[in-house]
Amino acid sequence: MIPGTVEVVHHIRCRHQVEVEVMPARATLYWRDEGFIDPVNTQIRFGAEVLNSAGGVIWQVLAPDGGPGHGSIDATGLYRAPSKGTLASGTTEIVVATARADPLRKAAALVTLVGLGPAPAPAPEIEIWPRRVVLYYRSGLDNAYIDESNRQQLFRAFPRHPDVAAVRWTVNGAVQPGNAPWFLYTAPNGGGTALVTVQAALVADPAVSDEARVTLLNYDWPGI
Repeated sequence: MIPGTVEVVHHIRCRHQVEVEVMPARATLYWRDEGFIDPVNTQIRFGAEVLNSAGGVIWQVLAPDGGPGHGSIDATGLYRAPSKGTLASGTTEIVVATARADPLRKAAALVTLVGLGPAPAPAPEIEIWPRRVVLYYRSGLDNAYIDESNRQQLFRAFPRHPDVAAVRWTVNGAVQPGNAPWFLYTAPNGGGTALVTVQAALVADPAVSDEARVTLLNYDWPGI
């Protein structure tokens, strides 16, 4: 360059390449079916900034090995965590934003899924009511003076958390017909003082049961 002169360099204007950026870059979420967790902590909305293009992005969820992810993401960038199933706490998913204008331009964010999954299902239970009853025989001694309401008792069973609510009724171990949640026990014709066991059990799991006791008596006039 000649001293005292100014060198002018003419730049050739180049087309800028498309760039993509995803926010946030990392997130930690709970499983969709996590017990005792606010649903807001099972999803997050990602944002994408595309430079040098107004075409927006296409969202997808991938596993670290490049296969399909377990969660889902919609066109607005809202990612929803999957149910836990057999997935391990700490499972990582990759949220990818691909520029519509240039499929080779991508950006990614990491999602870590944590938690224990859904709360354990409560164990099935059953309760019988009433639990203690005194009835009179239908015949013998002065039982004819006893009205019908004191010779029979309607028992009710209250299953809780069963897979199948059908109830099996037994009287002193003998299975009774029907699987309804109620059972009408009728005192026999006669006999001495006795203690009868009425049991209600789940048909699906007979080990889940409850018992009531019936004391059978004779009435002896004048009963004073």
